[in-house]
Amino acid sequence: MNMRKAVLSVLTTLTLSTAALAQYNTYDYWDNNYTVQALLGAVQFENLKIDDESGSDDPEAVEIDLSLIPQFGAAWGTLPKGDRLQYGLETSFLLGVRFDDINYISAGGNGLHVSISTSMWMFDLAGGGYASLFLDKNRKTRIYVGGGPLMTYVDYRSEREETDPGGVEEIFDNNESAFGLGLYARAGFEFRIYEAGMLGIGARGTWSSLDLSEVGGSTELTGIAAFISFTAGL
Repeated sequence: MNMRKAVLSVLTTLTLSTAALAQYNTYDYWDNNYTVQALLGAVQFENLKIDDESGSDDPEAVEIDLSLIPQFGAAWGTLPKGDRLQYGLETSFLLGVRFDDINYISAGGNGLHVSISTSMWMFDLAGGGYASLFLDKNRKTRIYVGGGPLMTYVDYRSEREETDPGGVEEIFDNNESAFGLGLYARAGFEFRIYEAGMLGIGARGTWSSLDLSEVGGSTELTGIAAFISFTAGL
């Protein structure tokens, strides 16, 4: 938790410092019709946890917390209308991935050693409308919002290895994939760092129905993500 706070503080300080320096530069009028935006961050879900009960000798279920997942991807903005206040259409693709390893001795009293390796892959495809407002006449800084429907695909896999005191091993697989539909909403702030480039920070909320109950997970996902963004005009 402390490491996440430290990284977020450093990125925020760097972003704001660069924004302050950028205001002293002079740029030509921003007249790019299309934009592509690179996104790097992480999403925090309310309760994305898996109860692993795949073993045979360990009587206890293990709760695997996957609520925080790093994400990266891109968004495309097209068909802008307006001058300083612009609006149009956007689409985005995000990939999230997380790997975990858990090792413990069973509390059942039989000395069973349990090792669990997990992977979570999340694919997010979304699209909708957006609006952005340049806060100054030279178009150095802007704020934006966007939202619309999304599709989410999740693939979860785990391998559980149980070793008894005699050295006998058993391996159990626990896999599940799910597809869901939902909504997203996002907002952000960006500033120009050169003629056709912007750097900024943003947040994105998602709500989707996604059934992971077969592996002890939830039936819906609600989360909020924070991103560092870089937008290039085309």
